Amino acid sequence: MIEALLKGTSAWKYWVILSTRTQEDMAYRANYMVGALFRFLPLLTTIYLWYAVFNSPGYAWSGRMGKMTLPDIVSYYAIMFVARGFSSMPGMTRDISLDIKDGLLNRYLIRPISYFWYQTMYRLAHKLIFWLAALITFPPVFYLIREYLKHSPTVLEWVGFFISLIIAFWTGVLFSFLIGCLAFWFLEISTFLFVIMTMEFFLSGHLIPLNLMPSAIVHYVQWLPFAYEGYWPCMILIGKVQPDQMGTVLGIGFLWVGIFFVLVKLCWKWGTQRYSAVGG
Repeated sequence: MIEALLKGTSAWKYWVILSTRTQEDMAYRANYMVGALFRFLPLLTTIYLWYAVFNSPGYAWSGRMGKMTLPDIVSYYAIMFVARGFSSMPGMTRDISLDIKDGLLNRYLIRPISYFWYQTMYRLAHKLIFWLAALITFPPVFYLIREYLKHSPTVLEWVGFFISLIIAFWTGVLFSFLIGCLAFWFLEISTFLFVIMTMEFFLSGHLIPLNLMPSAIVHYVQWLPFAYEGYWPCMILIGKVQPDQMGTVLGIGFLWVGIFFVLVKLCWKWGTQRYSAVGG
């Protein structure tokens, strides 16, 4: 049905890219299922670690660290796997930089397609297969840790969560594309990549919830675009975002997506003007 609607339109070629890449990835669906399941193994270590922290003399009497309880922490890290499944774009930055550096970008520039949308459809296909596998492997894991999932999200929180996942996806795509485009100006971006991705991993709240950081810092870092790749989706679903704050949180997220779209467009325009097309 989708093919019938899109055929003959400018979006048809991107549907073909998405469909073709999805079929290719389906050949490795077992790998996706195993990967989706085993990515939860670090969660066991996380649960034991935070259990020890909350049972230490400093926190045992109150059962809280800041505004977070042990069930909040475990729920947060479990949901983080879901959020990062949308926002992480493994290999995207490296592929873009290599296409530029090695002259392989030539084969896309001579075709009537947008390189940005090609990369987006390519990554979206990966996400579709991953989440097809995750629908089978994730529920048993969440069932096993059900005693920690104390909060029952409201309809508003579920809606806000799904919207935040859309923001997370676009933030991940746009930021990865933007960093990959640095190859237009720098021959080797591996150092940039290491520093920026390490910073992104920390500021997304993947390592620790951002609200456990000193108050003078969290006031700023929670509104950076990286927080929308993990921190805010988790906080929404565990009930730490008040209904009157939901609009502000999501609105700022969409603002960052808009800013990144403009930056990507400008970076691509300026970058292709200096692209030497060596190699290929």
